[in-house]
Amino acid sequence: MTAYGRIFCGMLAVAAAVVSAAPALAADRYAFQHDFVLGTSLDLEIVADSEQAASAAESLLLAEINRLAGIFSTYDANSELSRWQSAVGVPAAVSSELFEALAACERWHEVSRGAFNPAAASLTAIWQQAQREQRLPSADELARCVDAIERPQWTLDPATRTATRLTNGPLSLDAIAKGGIVDRAVAKALAAPGVRGIMACIGGDLRAAGDIEMVVNVADPHHDEVNAAPLCSIVLKDAGLATSGNYRRGFDIAGRHWSHILDPRTGQPANSTAGVTVIAESTETADALATMFSVLTPAEVADVAGTLSGVDYLLVTEQGRQIPSPGWTRRVQAAKAASLLAQAEAKPPAAKSELLELVVNFELNKPSEEQYRRPYVAVWMEDADGFPVRTAVLWMQTKQPGPRWHRDLLRWFKNDRVRKLADEKDLIGVISGATRGPGEYKAVFDGLDDAGKPLKPGKYTLYIEAAREHGTYQLIRHPLQLGAEPIPEAKLKSNVEIKSASVEYRKPQPARPDGSQPAS
Repeated sequence: MTAYGRIFCGMLAVAAAVVSAAPALAADRYAFQHDFVLGTSLDLEIVADSEQAASAAESLLLAEINRLAGIFSTYDANSELSRWQSAVGVPAAVSSELFEALAACERWHEVSRGAFNPAAASLTAIWQQAQREQRLPSADELARCVDAIERPQWTLDPATRTATRLTNGPLSLDAIAKGGIVDRAVAKALAAPGVRGIMACIGGDLRAAGDIEMVVNVADPHHDEVNAAPLCSIVLKDAGLATSGNYRRGFDIAGRHWSHILDPRTGQPANSTAGVTVIAESTETADALATMFSVLTPAEVADVAGTLSGVDYLLVTEQGRQIPSPGWTRRVQAAKAASLLAQAEAKPPAAKSELLELVVNFELNKPSEEQYRRPYVAVWMEDADGFPVRTAVLWMQTKQPGPRWHRDLLRWFKNDRVRKLADEKDLIGVISGATRGPGEYKAVFDGLDDAGKPLKPGKYTLYIEAAREHGTYQLIRHPLQLGAEPIPEAKLKSNVEIKSASVEYRKPQPARPDGSQPAS
């Protein structure tokens, strides 16, 4: 992740959220999920007249993402951005997309008074080297870099649509490009015949456009597991949303975690803000502001937001304090009042278990194709009698047209009680949180069963089941003896669908008031 940080979303978990579309007559809602899209995941909802129209729109959207990635990628040496960066001092004709992104970066740099700066990629390189050497960067090397990146990095000529690179330091447009890609890809797919509305979320950069309304849950930056209770929920329609945070990626030096989001004015990590979520008229704007607001003080954030129309935000400090804009508070109140959230608002009765927390980390394997639909996955725990006491993750199709592929989750599906739970609830949700790596997920069992009642110490079995459409079926099982004593992290056997998995039984982790982060 670059100094600007990428934001991300798109996790499907048991009772994670209630998703609602408001389709026109005769239209249906279709859901698609992909991993390994722009280095993270894609969750897609399409309101269309037919399954064929939805699939055609999905293909258009993916093709547009691939085209734009060929412009903005910093990992591909042949991308337009990479090739342009390599020619210093030479005016070069560039695509309209790259020209507009560079112009937008200039505007946000001015608005933020230097807190937004694509040249901060040089600072990221310094911190990465410091992490490899397990030392903090020196004040002198940071000061030299800050001085260098504050100088003009390029010039633009609108008359000829040319851009001239002025320095040879690295640049990254990740803090704005992914949001712009989401906007453009959604617009392309929305124009397809028979399509009424689209919601697309790529690693937390989200756009809802047309005849669709989404309830989006905001991840708690202090509890980033996929099955954690959300911090709050808002209703999104005809707008963009982005989340940035310091809790998934960063630099680990001498036992302390430092945010990957760096202040270009000082070179220091922005550790005081744990998470920022922004709603704006476009995802590109929300993307840029989420990174910028992670660096600015709350007072500075309020000042900048006050000069912009259609912008609302929620700041979460490292100590857990929530600082919402007035408009954000109204959005949350509206969501709570809506019947859409009746299920999401339901909470299990307060209870305390004798058990510690069980942390499960797993990573999906990447098949040979560039983009593929995410397999259906269930992560659950059974007691000594084989009864499924708690389902932590369940990714599948429920109430939508098309085949019910979750029946391929053979062991999970065969239990009638759990099957009815799935049929009676909409388990497909959208969560906006900080960007994670492609296919990487974490779930936590908190010692309670699915009804919110405490589990007793004893023997249990953890299951991770995966079934991919037109792919393979895989099952991992791991016996556990859970009681009062922690169990060190254990690696589980991988397979063709699950690249890696581990389980750890530990005391619940406290919040991180000093910016440090326990290993997960």
